[in-house]
Amino acid sequence: MDLRCIIGRMNKLNIMHRILIHRLAMKNDMYFGQFPILEYVKRNNMCTQKDIADFLQISPPSIATSIKRMQKTGFLEKSCDENDLRCNRITITQKGIESFETCRNDFNNIDEKLFKGFSEEERKTIYDYFGRMLENLSTDEFKDKTTFSLIAEEKLMHEQIKKKKKE
Repeated sequence: MDLRCIIGRMNKLNIMHRILIHRLAMKNDMYFGQFPILEYVKRNNMCTQKDIADFLQISPPSIATSIKRMQKTGFLEKSCDENDLRCNRITITQKGIESFETCRNDFNNIDEKLFKGFSEEERKTIYDYFGRMLENLSTDEFKDKTTFSLIAEEKLMHEQIKKKKKE
């Protein structure tokens, strides 16, 4: 089998999945990257922006921008820490919880549809194959990165390319 055909299918599948996830997020007035922030805050109530940035391995300014947007849409609230007024604590609102749960259910439905007709053994085999492929490409540069930090890095790379084209 031609490797380019396999890679082409993997890429197409990834893009289709991301488009569907983006659409569902937008249906809930959410950007794609906001979902993991909501998930983290839901699990770690009263966390700081630094906690979120560290967990997702995304720059603190990126998290700050996202949190401001999410405050405007009513998903998150920010309050001063009682013991350290320089520190802000982040909490999820009821609207944030409802949007998170709706998105989680929608995302789960997409994933179930993706694997329709696959046995548990076939799912495990696919998981193992992807694990081996990730290991094959994992250098020190990528080894401990999260999916979200890789997406942020890819976005930054695209911005740098656009900037170079303008020069």
